[in-house]
Amino acid sequence: MLSQQLVGQVADWAAKQRIETPAFLFAPAVLRAGVAELRTRLGARISYATKANAHPMVLRALEPLVEEFNVTNTAHLAALLELGVPPHRIAFLNPVCTRRTLETVLASGVTRFVVDDARGLELLPGTARITLRLRPPDAGQSARSIVRFGNTADALAGLAERAAARGMEIEALSFFVGTAGAGMEQALPYLRGLETLLGLRERLAAAGIAVPTINIGGGFPGSRDRFHRDHPDFFQRIARALPPDVDVLCEPGRYLCQPAMAMLSRVVADRVVAGRRLVHLDTSAYAGLFETTFIEPEAGVEIVAARSGDPAPAAVLGPVMDSFDVIARKAALPPLAEGDLVVLPNSGAYAWGYTAPVEGLSAAEPVELPPDLAEGFAKAWFGS
Repeated sequence: MLSQQLVGQVADWAAKQRIETPAFLFAPAVLRAGVAELRTRLGARISYATKANAHPMVLRALEPLVEEFNVTNTAHLAALLELGVPPHRIAFLNPVCTRRTLETVLASGVTRFVVDDARGLELLPGTARITLRLRPPDAGQSARSIVRFGNTADALAGLAERAAARGMEIEALSFFVGTAGAGMEQALPYLRGLETLLGLRERLAAAGIAVPTINIGGGFPGSRDRFHRDHPDFFQRIARALPPDVDVLCEPGRYLCQPAMAMLSRVVADRVVAGRRLVHLDTSAYAGLFETTFIEPEAGVEIVAARSGDPAPAAVLGPVMDSFDVIARKAALPPLAEGDLVVLPNSGAYAWGYTAPVEGLSAAEPVELPPDLAEGFAKAWFGS
């Protein structure tokens, strides 16, 4: 977790710079550290999952660090093209789109697509380079989600034959595991998916269809609770299961951008109502804390105050006047006063851009931290 000393330094800097809150604090050094971690432990090429955080500051910082980007919509595609990312470094991953969307993507010069059914294959021109997406044995579906993409190995084998008959290039086989997969500490969802995918690759090779790349997707647990430090052999387990003759691609999103941003917020009030302590902040569950509060509420939101003092239980609430603007139900915070600064680390995934215009809310904008503080964030999540 972030130390109170580091948060105090951030608060001093924010006060001197007169940073308006709420704001995202962006630490580019964290992205560099995360990429280095993947290079060292997994050894795969990297395709950044743009949907996790498509802010131009993030994309610009990642552009020289990763081999490619993947997108699921034309807005993020346009953002990458505007930054000067060439179309050959972009893959379109949404296998279910309208013909109009597909025309827009093709007109941009992007030729790489993911396919998981006959409809998707038939919509593409013969010049498209395709990745066939498997639904792995454990897709990591949570109580709040439905896995919508990926097909069986038999179905993909049939698609591969049809694509080969059209002269299309099958550049990769892929799967995607959600973070809710069982046995994640031992990388079991990935190992099971790899076993199925490598079997399909051999089956296609026997039919004369060579596929050079295995794409293990993303879904890697993020930095919250420092998963990679508690389970240091996670990526090595995956790497050991890969044959030496295969090109490997991964698609991290959350893993890279979650720790690269933290939410900076000010206290509105610290009060006791009907015997319960309630801490009100000027940030909202509806404004940039979507993943933190709605997708993974059970993981717990870390809130670090710049003010010292003995921590006591508190529920932490946003400014929207309904019962759902709950940031944390069981926080432990020191006594706080109006205007005190707090930091909510690991807020960079599915955050910026996930703001609902409820009661006049607007998106918190990122502010880049100075290098020394950014390095402090990188050390907190990826340092020894």
